Amino acid sequence: MESMLRDLAAFYENLDQMLQPTKKVCGACGECCRKASMLRVYPLELQNIRRFVKDEYAMRKFVDFSNNKVVKIWGNVEGLCPFQEGNRCSIYVVRPYFCRVYGHYNYRGDNLPKGCVYFSHSITYFDKKELPLYDDLNSLSQ
Repeated sequence: MESMLRDLAAFYENLDQMLQPTKKVCGACGECCRKASMLRVYPLELQNIRRFVKDEYAMRKFVDFSNNKVVKIWGNVEGLCPFQEGNRCSIYVVRPYFCRVYGHYNYRGDNLPKGCVYFSHSITYFDKKELPLYDDLNSLSQ
C-alpha cells in the first residue's frame, strides 16, 4: 500500500506540473466546493486522505458521503464536503484528482461558477478520457 500511495503522490506532482502553465491562481473562494454536484473519489485517494486526516469523525463522514465512489457536495440533502472549512479546503495538499483538475477543465463548458478565476480560461471537455492523465489514474487505482 505504501508503494501505491507514493506512486499516487508522484502522479499528483506530475499532474500539478501539467496544470501549472495555465498561469491562473485559484482565488480560494470555495465556490467550487459549494457548487459542484458530485465528485468522484477513488479508493486509493481515500486511503491517501485517511493518512493525512486526524479527525476520524470527518473522515467517516467523508467515506459515508463517498461510499468509496462518489461524494455529493452540493449542499442540499447531503451537505457540504466535511473538509471544507469556510472557503478553504482542509485537505488541499491531498485533495482528489477531480478537485485538482476542476477549474482548469470545465465539463461541457458550463460548470464553473461565474466568479471563478478560470471562468473563460478553462478547457472544455465532454468525456473524462479528455482529462489529463485520466487513464494513468485509472491504471494506478486498480
